[in-house]
Amino acid sequence: MNAIRNLWRKCFRELNLWKHEKKELGKGAALGILICWLFYDRIWLAAFLWPLLVPWMRHRRAYLAAREKEEIRRDVREMMLFVSNGLSVGYSLENALKAAYRDMKANRGDHPGKLVMELEVLTEALKLNAGADRLLLEMSERIDLEELRQFAEIVSIVKRNGGNLIEILGRTAEHLSQSLQIKEEIKTVTAAKRMEKKVMSVMPYFILIYVRITNQGYFQVLYDTIPGMILSTVCLASLTAAGLWAERVVMIEI
Repeated sequence: MNAIRNLWRKCFRELNLWKHEKKELGKGAALGILICWLFYDRIWLAAFLWPLLVPWMRHRRAYLAAREKEEIRRDVREMMLFVSNGLSVGYSLENALKAAYRDMKANRGDHPGKLVMELEVLTEALKLNAGADRLLLEMSERIDLEELRQFAEIVSIVKRNGGNLIEILGRTAEHLSQSLQIKEEIKTVTAAKRMEKKVMSVMPYFILIYVRITNQGYFQVLYDTIPGMILSTVCLASLTAAGLWAERVVMIEI
């Protein structure tokens, strides 16, 4: 009974997340309809494939979260450089953070990003005389990024025990810049392979669409017989497995 309740809670939480992910949900539904049409010639089967939306949505959620984390990582490097420059010209830490927020907001325009919005909250709290080190630690907990957490801890330690904050932040920003530069170099080297992966992943579907449009009866034996439907299912599973495997191959973490 408890297992059923836990499963129901998980399903309810997942469905609540879908309310805010309508775009990705629509993509998954459209893909399901396309697959049912291409491999089974029965669009109505898509109504029974809705449980497969759960792994699809989790996969897309993880992909978008990883992309957002890379963007935040670049923003953290920029923020540390701005703060370090502000400290080097005589600003206090609080004023350096405010200046960093203004500069980053001006650079981002209409798309500020998550870190800039968090900096806006931080600067508003600074007006109420809250401690900058405590606010940075709270911000690092909300964003959950290792580089930002290290930055907040460094600021907190230096504020408590003293030290050359300008030099420490400069070294930290340089280290993060080197890490990001290595990642960019890896992306540049593997760009051609990643493009090949995308082309090879979608090409079988385009071929199927082309054949279905130009010769409508060519795949009919696959749709009208049980062995044909089994073969279609095996091919679909193979294409899915190959796409996931190729995605893992081109994913390089450092």
